Amino acid sequence: MPRAITRSSVLAEARAEHAALEKLISLTPKAAWTATRVNSAGWSLKDVVAHLADWSERLLGWIDDGFEGRTPSPPGDGFTWRETRELNHAIFLKRRRHSLARVLRDYRAAHAALIRHARTLDSKDLLKQRRFEWTGPSWSIGHHIRAATAAHDRWANKHFKKQLRLIESGPVRTGTRPRAGASARSRR
Repeated sequence: MPRAITRSSVLAEARAEHAALEKLISLTPKAAWTATRVNSAGWSLKDVVAHLADWSERLLGWIDDGFEGRTPSPPGDGFTWRETRELNHAIFLKRRRHSLARVLRDYRAAHAALIRHARTLDSKDLLKQRRFEWTGPSWSIGHHIRAATAAHDRWANKHFKKQLRLIESGPVRTGTRPRAGASARSRR
């Protein structure tokens, strides 16, 4: 069962993680956005942000569907929660050709819309478990907003931090490692 949340806890956590990610985004050199591969799926930093945008947009759609009396089929048409890896690959394929400017615009717009929902939804709508069938038995809309904002941003932050550390350490130079078995004295 997920931990109890409040409107203020969702907003505070989302604000902190989003600010941290925006700072890392601002520090990332343009060449690093597509040149690096940050996970076993071969994604770039741009792909990571596109992933955030897509999941946030999905959640916005589910929320809209719920309030308009429709029943969405999370996590996506033709996918089950056990097939999240396949869905994430489909998201990657769908968005990989999007420009960095578009990816950032989509991410920021979807994030802002989720924050608006967290601020303005009636407390019962935001915090009640099973408010809609798609929220599941133990999650509220607020839990889903927290997952799509704070938790996802925290996941992305790890990828950005790792890549920025690699960039700061500079390129690996060849020929500077000592020979195996060479002592410090013999390398001088």
